[in-house]
Amino acid sequence: MHNLLILAEDKTPFSEIIDHFKKDFFSVFVKPLSYLKNNVDDLNGFDFILLSLSENESDNFSMIQTIKDNTICPLYLFSKELDDEDKSRYLEYGAEGHVTIPFSSKIMAARIKSVLRFINKLKHVKQNIIKIGKLVISMDNREIIYDGAQIQLTKVEFKILKILAEHKNIVVSKDKIIHYVWDEDSSATDNALGIHITRLRKKVRCSQSQIIETVWGLGYRLNHKLCDEETQLND
Repeated sequence: MHNLLILAEDKTPFSEIIDHFKKDFFSVFVKPLSYLKNNVDDLNGFDFILLSLSENESDNFSMIQTIKDNTICPLYLFSKELDDEDKSRYLEYGAEGHVTIPFSSKIMAARIKSVLRFINKLKHVKQNIIKIGKLVISMDNREIIYDGAQIQLTKVEFKILKILAEHKNIVVSKDKIIHYVWDEDSSATDNALGIHITRLRKKVRCSQSQIIETVWGLGYRLNHKLCDEETQLND
């Protein structure tokens, strides 16, 4: 079963596709655009998101950014009329597809199912995996497993974990992490990084210990040794 989220002020254009997916036992959630303001932590629970664009371009870019920062599922945009330049900019900003309203619900449903089938196949392909004790990090599909249970991370959290995991027991400077995670975004600060590290520590642990260490004056380190030692003690 898949979870489909539709974000739209007017759900009328989506009524047929909603019925279609419900008949195929999808769980379909229809929410207003304001849903994004207070529910970003819930986005990881969806397998596909459909976003009906507003008339405000800056709001649209903000919504796309929010979605892509908090989930890795595919995002399709919907609007009545856009020229090719606008469509291109939205796609380059992170969306996986754009659909003009009105659209064929039958064709759209088939497209979404095709993408989901492809994603499912990728999950069964041999992954680029890093193992740290009971923690398993799949680099290719951004999947995190601890002791058999999946951990949901945002895009930013995963990138932080990835760069730390790739530098085994080595301190990674704050500047290096910020540059890797946010590229050239000047709004990224040490404080923003610290907030994401705190959230990440709550999600990624080894037994009862925090494996993301703060090395004062230098940066952060993922303590592989601690996690491996605790796993050996518990075996």
